[in-house]
This record gives sequence, C-alpha cells and structure tokens, in this order.
Amino acid sequence: MSEVLRPPRVADAPAVARLMSHDSPEPIDEASVLRDWSFPGVQVENDARLGVDSYAFVESFGDGRVWIGLAGHPTTDLLDWAELRARELGSRLISGGWTTQEALLYELERRGFALVRNAQRMAIDLGAATPDPIWPTGIETRTFEPGDERVFYDLHQETFNDSWEPVEETYDEWAHQFLAPEALAPALWTLAVAGNEPAGFAMCHPHAMATELGWVHVLGVRRQFRARGLGRALLLYSFAQFRRHGMTRAGLGVDSTSPTGADKLYESVGMRVYARFAIHEKGIA
Repeated sequence: MSEVLRPPRVADAPAVARLMSHDSPEPIDEASVLRDWSFPGVQVENDARLGVDSYAFVESFGDGRVWIGLAGHPTTDLLDWAELRARELGSRLISGGWTTQEALLYELERRGFALVRNAQRMAIDLGAATPDPIWPTGIETRTFEPGDERVFYDLHQETFNDSWEPVEETYDEWAHQFLAPEALAPALWTLAVAGNEPAGFAMCHPHAMATELGWVHVLGVRRQFRARGLGRALLLYSFAQFRRHGMTRAGLGVDSTSPTGADKLYESVGMRVYARFAIHEKGIA
C-alpha cells in the first residue's frame, strides 16, 4: 500500500521543523522552514512532500545541481517521489544525512548515490579563555550598518568562490536568507577593512533554538588578504562578541576538507567536531 504524500501547508511548518530536528545536532526552528518555502523560485506544491513521519524538499541550484533534503524516516514512496522530482530539475542529484542516520545513508547508496564529501559541525565552550584577536597591520573593523547589505553580499559571493561546489546567488536570494529579521543580527556582523577596501567579514547570530549558542554563519577573507591572520582574528573577535551578549558556546558548519583550510583554522583555536554530515551524489546520464 502506497504512502499518502502531500505538499505541506503553512500550518505544517512546526511539524516539519520537528522532523528536521529529529536527527540534526541542533534543533530547527519554524521560521527556517518557512524561509525555505518562500525562497525565490521555490514552488512548495511541486518541491516538497510530507508523509506520516517523513519530509522531503527538493531545490534546484539552477545549474544542473539539485539538492534533495530528507528528514524523519523517509519511506520508499517518499524517496521515489524526491528522486523523480529532482530528475525533472537537473542532472546532478545531491543528498545526504548525518552519519548517525545509517539507514538513510544505506538507502541512498543502494539507489546509486555515492559519498563525495563530508561536512561537519564544530563548537567550542566559551567558558574557557580564548586568545584576544590580533589584527593584521592596517586592518580596522566595525559592525554592520544600514547600507552595508551589498558589501556583505559581494564579500560572501567572492570569498566563497574558493569553497567546494560554490553556489552563485542573486542578491535577492541572498537577502532572503540573511536579511530576514530572524537571521540578521547587526551587532554580531563584523566588517574588516583596509583603508576603504573591504578585506573580510563575519556574519554571526544567536542560534534560533539554542540562544546560549553563538552561531558563526559565514566567515570569509578575500584572497589578497589571506595568510595574514585575518580569518583567525575575525573568529576570535566573534567569540568575544558572543560572550558580551551572554552566549556560552560557539558553533559553525564547515567542509571537512575545506579548500581554503577553514577546518584547520577552526581546530587551531580549540573548536572540535561534534557531528558529521555525509554528502552523496548521483549523476544522470
């Protein structure tokens, strides 16, 4: 007997958030779910399905890559639907799960998905002292100010061109994620400049569902300013900002073999891995 699958409704957002939180190392909030559903180009009636105890969300990157997000306990029917929808949108199907989700990862591999990368969560207890930031000569910093939106957008797009499988976003797509009231924390966004030239940035905020956790959402340094300690200074400065705002832990997500060495930077200041996400891909001939 086939499982009844249906497009989710706004009223389902709390239930979907619970499903997404079930295996995640951090809880997912309802606002994040609604932000996914209202992302430019997303058609929830076509791109998402909710089952009895499972959820799938399929999102095209616009260049042949398609992300299949899975939560809860995906059934064969749900996985069949998700793969079919993904095939309609692109030729490179990408999915995955936390390494604790052994049954899901087994099923993806059985369907022809192969492991291509690991991402990881890292954290540090802010109760212990961390070094003060040492800024490279000529670098000054300030927090986000109205009018800086494009500066942060440009820095994000430029610096993450050197990451694995970068995703090019329009300004509207970026703003939808990062300038939403629940995502923007101006006091925790830092801009580093050399004279009048932007050099690097950090976009941080309190975690929506664990407010004692300061989240380093994005941190980047332009190529010409790398290898001078700026990334380390931005990270240590973010830790100090979290403490000032009453947060007791700091966390982030990072590629486990980052092309820019970000994972090694985070290890060097005392952050440790507490969860891993296995990314799988299936190409379509």
